[in-house]
Amino acid sequence: MKTTELWPGDRVKWRKVAFTIYSTWQDDTVDLWDADNHALIENVAASELEVI
Repeated sequence: MKTTELWPGDRVKWRKVAFTIYSTWQDDTVDLWDADNHALIENVAASELEVI
């Protein structure tokens, strides 16, 4: 399995929707920012993300 480092500000896809990473955590989860809907989605497993 390929490991990709994720950083705040990176653009990713989760469930076929594009998001910006808001923050990363040591437990391999990230918080995603949806600028269009002004929503923060917390505790998403990094393994579920596709870097775009």
